[in-house]
Amino acid sequence: MKNSLKTIIFALVFGSFMTTANIVKANDRDSAKNEVILVKGAEANFADFMSKKAKKLVKTNDWNIFTEIVTLYNASPSKFLTVSADKKEAFNKSVENIEVKLGKVRGEEAKVWKKKVTTTAAVINVLWKYQSNVESTETEQAETPAVIEMLGR
Repeated sequence: MKNSLKTIIFALVFGSFMTTANIVKANDRDSAKNEVILVKGAEANFADFMSKKAKKLVKTNDWNIFTEIVTLYNASPSKFLTVSADKKEAFNKSVENIEVKLGKVRGEEAKVWKKKVTTTAAVINVLWKYQSNVESTETEQAETPAVIEMLGR
């Protein structure tokens, strides 16, 4: 009777640990897939993936521009928003080249990374467009009082 009680307790405790371990493992796996854009260290994981699967691309200027902009986006939003128009255009071209390369890489992981690159680029471009719209609105408002004053109103 004593041995069967110990066996039952051991089985319950062991089962509890196994269930907890599987839940934690599933949560880790799901959270990695649920990240939609390259933030919170995902850009480092992407760089690791690319250095293994696309060694030639990682050595190009496209890769340097892409990583520079994504790093600025994650680390310094104020510097990110002041990027020049030439750099923005170069970033968009680099995204196209990276997407083409990821399209050629086999495997489900490459498809997931391609989607993350596309979404990250879209978010970055929306922020840049929003910033340019805000700047043009502020400029118009700043000029309006001077015009009214000149008209004598």
